[in-house]
Amino acid sequence: MQQFFFAESKSFGTRVEQLFGFIHPASVALWNLRWQVQGFVAASPDATEVQLFGRFASGSGVNGANNLKRICIETPWEEQLGQFAQIVGANMIALYEGWAEALMGRFTGANLKTQVQFPSRGKYGQTRNGVGEALAAVHRAGTSPEMKLALFPVYSASKKYSINELDPLMALYRYHKEIRNSFMHGGGVADKKAEDAWIEASKLSRTDIGGKSGPILTQVVEGQPITYTIKEAIQLSDVIIRLVHTIDAELSYSSHAEQYFLDCWKATPDILKLQLLPGDPIRRIKRIAQICRKIGFVAPADPAAAILLGQREGMVS
Repeated sequence: MQQFFFAESKSFGTRVEQLFGFIHPASVALWNLRWQVQGFVAASPDATEVQLFGRFASGSGVNGANNLKRICIETPWEEQLGQFAQIVGANMIALYEGWAEALMGRFTGANLKTQVQFPSRGKYGQTRNGVGEALAAVHRAGTSPEMKLALFPVYSASKKYSINELDPLMALYRYHKEIRNSFMHGGGVADKKAEDAWIEASKLSRTDIGGKSGPILTQVVEGQPITYTIKEAIQLSDVIIRLVHTIDAELSYSSHAEQYFLDCWKATPDILKLQLLPGDPIRRIKRIAQICRKIGFVAPADPAAAILLGQREGMVS
C-alpha cells in the first residue's frame, strides 16, 4: 500500500490505482475479444459486420464498434498495445502535472510546479532550475526538526523513495514527456526537443535509475514517427510514482508540512478525546501512534518528537 504525506499525493496515488484498474482489465478484454471474433470469423467466413456487432457488441452502448474485423483481425496486437501505451503515458504525465501544480502551489517560490518536472540545473543538459532547486527553495524557507525526526524517516523508508536517483529519473521522465508532447501536438512525429530528451535518456544506466532494469527506450529522431511501447509506458508509471514518493517525503519536514500536520490534527473530529496521554511509556507511544493514524498520517518513527509538536499546540498533555 502506498503511503504519502500530503493530501495531493494521496489523491495522486488513488487516481493511479483507478487508471490501472481500468487499463489492465480493458487490455485483457480486448485480447479476449480479438480471439472470440477471430474464432467466429474462422468458423463463419461470410459473417457480416452487422452479425459481428450483434453477437459481440450489442447492448454495450458503444455504437462505434461497427468494424470488428478491422479491430480484431486486421490490426496487429502490437499496434493496439502501442495505443494502450499512449493512453497510459498521456494519463500518467497528466496526473503528475496536476499533482505538481496542486502540491507545489502550497509553497512560496517562483515556478516550483515547473521546476519539479526537470532535472536539476546542470544535469542532463539542463540550463534552468529543476527539481533540486525546487526542493532547496522549500527547505530554505524553513524546516521542522521535529517533523524530520517524527515522520520523515517513515515516508523516506518507502521502497519508492529515490533521492539518490532523482535527477536521472527526471531525465527519463523528460524523454516520456517529450514523446507525449509529440503525439499530442505533432501527430506522433518527433521534434528536436524529443530527440534531445532521448539523447539525454540514452546516457542513463540501470544503476543511474536504481531500477530492476535499465531504461527502456526507443530511438527518437527529429522529423520521424515515434514508436512507443507498453513496456516503456509501464516503466514511466514506476518512474513517476517514485518521483512523487521522493518529493512528497522530502517536503514532509518543511515548515509548511509541520503546519499542515498540525492543522490536520486540529481539524480531526473528536481528536481531543485522545488529548490526555497515558503515563506508561509504552501506552504513551501507542497513543501518539493512534493519533497520527487517526489524523491521516503514519505512526511516527520518533514518538517524542510528535508529542512535542502536539504539546506546543495544546493538543496533548
